[in-house]
Amino acid sequence: MTVDFSDPYYYLFPLLSGAFFAVLYFALRRRSARTQNIVLFCLLAANFALHFLKLLFPPYAERDPADALQSITAENVCAVNTMIFPFLFLKKGGALRDYMFYVGTLSGIAACWLPMSIEECTPFDFDCMRYYFCHTVLWAVPMLMVVLRLHRLDYRRIIFAPLLYILVLAVIVFNEVALVAFGLDSSKYLLSVDHGNGGMAFGPYSDLEGTGVLDFLLLFVPKIFTPTAENPYYAPALWQLGPAVIIGCPLGFLMCLYWEGAHFASDVRTLCGGIYAFFTRYRFGRKAIKFGAKRRPRGSRRARRKYCAKKS
Repeated sequence: MTVDFSDPYYYLFPLLSGAFFAVLYFALRRRSARTQNIVLFCLLAANFALHFLKLLFPPYAERDPADALQSITAENVCAVNTMIFPFLFLKKGGALRDYMFYVGTLSGIAACWLPMSIEECTPFDFDCMRYYFCHTVLWAVPMLMVVLRLHRLDYRRIIFAPLLYILVLAVIVFNEVALVAFGLDSSKYLLSVDHGNGGMAFGPYSDLEGTGVLDFLLLFVPKIFTPTAENPYYAPALWQLGPAVIIGCPLGFLMCLYWEGAHFASDVRTLCGGIYAFFTRYRFGRKAIKFGAKRRPRGSRRARRKYCAKKS
């Protein structure tokens, strides 16, 4: 199945993905937290199992074993997320669950609207339906985790999401190098940015060359991570560090603002109050200083009244 915006089937599965999320939300919103956690974890576990069980079904069952085995490794961001999300979900709170929400939601929705790896399928083939189910789970479960209040986001932890994303890209790089080293991938991974380049870990795809999108991304990439005359390759994974942090952090802030708006406003008020107190305490001209003036006596109230009467 290729991306064809004029094909009604292109819109069918993304819309079903949204309907799947809505059904889950209304089915779970009045259930106990324990029930909600069990259902969401079961979906992630089923996703994990399908990632490996797909070898039993076409087109993977008909492929060369080495090529089929490559498809169940950590070859792209969604594959890595599928394998680690059940374990991250068991971790209560913290930056790991934040990563599920930010990166899982973005990558899952993007994969549903721009399918990349099911070109050989027709809309109702098993692998096509498996693809959309798996990527729907990748975004629906993290979103429900937050919407149902099973996890509380914290905008102060946003910086960890792009750093964990770069770590995932490093896993993809290691996976591709291992496949080549063990002979499971006969291609030269560094000589083709369109093969074994999940998440653009080794560099931008060839069809991005010369586009405004790539020019914008390269604004945030240090020169040491871009190709040179001596080295025609991007620094694997690290070339995305700048864009991930500089673009990812504001984007993550917008994603969590609905839930973190009150927290952010409270922190802004506290910060403004601290700044105001600092300048009030040390402002110039707060009190006139008169040299040689008689000091007001410190003592009893009667002594102060006597001093004031004498002065008048």
